[in-house]
Amino acid sequence: MQETAEIGRFAVGDLVRVRTSPTTPTINPRTPPYALGHVGTVIKSYGIIVNPQDHHLPYKPLYTLSFKASEIWGPKATHVVVAEVHDEWLDLA
Repeated sequence: MQETAEIGRFAVGDLVRVRTSPTTPTINPRTPPYALGHVGTVIKSYGIIVNPQDHHLPYKPLYTLSFKASEIWGPKATHVVVAEVHDEWLDLA
């Protein structure tokens, strides 16, 4: 897997909401269902991912997001959840 110089729309520290459906059609299975509709914080930006062995075109920018578990599973959850999500699934929160 290889990165390019283009980073993407979001920066480390941005609050983003994971969409319930992508902005463009995608077959990318990476977005975890438990994150859909929830707000997380960008903790890493990988830029556009070039992976010709897995995909014929570069993937949209990829981000690692951190979620308060209480955002996903309710107030009793006190841990942090980390997930990687591509750009077409994200909006600025």
